[in-house]
Amino acid sequence: MNHNLFDDAWGQAAATVLQSSDAYRTAAKMWEGSMVFTLQADSSLGVPEPRSVFFDLWHGDCRAGRAATASDLTQANYVISADAFTWKQVMDGKLEPIAGLLRGKLKLSRGNMAVLARFVLAAKELVNGAKAVPTIFPGEI
Repeated sequence: MNHNLFDDAWGQAAATVLQSSDAYRTAAKMWEGSMVFTLQADSSLGVPEPRSVFFDLWHGDCRAGRAATASDLTQANYVISADAFTWKQVMDGKLEPIAGLLRGKLKLSRGNMAVLARFVLAAKELVNGAKAVPTIFPGEI
């Protein structure tokens, strides 16, 4: 079943993939904290307001994945946002997440880039898990 990018069902499906990923578990064994990915609003693509997904990440385990709440947006360790085109590039493997942050294509609105940069492999495996979710991107039918 296909899920709309960063809706609740998408977040749950991504968490399920991460929970069963040995590669993620190994790469993220030193990672702890929460992460929010935000899709910026774009009414021309049918996204009238931002859409965000929350992940509770703890030492190689994804304890939860779901639509983010207002509280998640203010309390998560990291909040990363981008437009639909950029998220599609990330999910298609055409843009590495850390490189996207360094080039300003992805915006880190909450969190410490220096700390995040130490977890390049964990970020890559997080994205690999996300890529495994059948996803409908904004603007796609």
